[in-house]
Amino acid sequence: MKKQIQTSRDALLKGAVEDFCEDFLYFFFPDHIHLFDLEKGFEFLDKELIEIRPKSKGNQRYSDKLVKVFMRDGSEEWILVHIEMQGYDDPEFRERMFIYYYRILDKYQKRVTAIAIMTDDSNDHPTRYETSFIGTKLIYEFNSYKLKSKTPEDFANTDNPFAIIMEVAWYALKNNQLDDEALYNFKIQLVRRLKTLNYDSEKIRALFNFIKQYVNFEKLEINLKFEQQSNIIFENQGTMGIIEAIIDDTKRQVREQTIAEVREEVRKEAIAEVRKEAIAEVRKEVKEERKTTIQNLQNEGFSNEKIAVIMGISIEEVLRLL
Repeated sequence: MKKQIQTSRDALLKGAVEDFCEDFLYFFFPDHIHLFDLEKGFEFLDKELIEIRPKSKGNQRYSDKLVKVFMRDGSEEWILVHIEMQGYDDPEFRERMFIYYYRILDKYQKRVTAIAIMTDDSNDHPTRYETSFIGTKLIYEFNSYKLKSKTPEDFANTDNPFAIIMEVAWYALKNNQLDDEALYNFKIQLVRRLKTLNYDSEKIRALFNFIKQYVNFEKLEINLKFEQQSNIIFENQGTMGIIEAIIDDTKRQVREQTIAEVREEVRKEAIAEVRKEAIAEVRKEVKEERKTTIQNLQNEGFSNEKIAVIMGISIEEVLRLL
């Protein structure tokens, strides 16, 4: 169950990078934002990243993004954004960051900057990979953001949407210490904050869905209460994104549940049919084997009564098989 939660949150964070890539750069690279030509947009190299991704040890799934960002000087910058739910001790993490770096550099021959966003609950905060042997030494340092070391003040006093995203992720670390009511108050507070910010409807919709899905309530009635209150907060705001998001998400959940139920029913019917056919086939084979055995015994001169005793069946069954 824990892995499923990590995978779901992992996918949401990856989606947030795509939805708010410019805000992401402003949030994590504020001192270098002037270098990027943001008007040219971004290109996400997911397929290309798969080709150079390090092999997973223990079937662990990695969450990573490779983004092509244009520079104001006319060159190109390749940015590796590595987002991983670190709910476990991973001694190979530093080495993996270095493997990403040299493979990207070798493949594209472009400048590279990397950032690891550590959303795990451990105290480990990797920022470099170092190795040496007989006078040869390598040190690879990368940007690293340790969410656990942050406080709510680090996400306040800014209108950057990615601050809200990281605050939600930070709050998820405290989720096991909170009850539904405390979580509800936090999420409603964020929704009210959304209302005061001058975002377009698409950003509001994406942020609302992130807030809603990243940290879930245990009780269904609290979730319904959250949706109803969110609808009231955004009423008459001229922004349909929230209402549409609620409706679309509800439809999606119903659709997915219906599809799952239909698939399960089809699966059960298919299993029953296969089992029925298998039983019939086995019975046919057993019947043929018995018939062959009886015929062989007859050829050896055994009487029907003797064959019945040997086979452990009635004389009537012997006659029926013959």
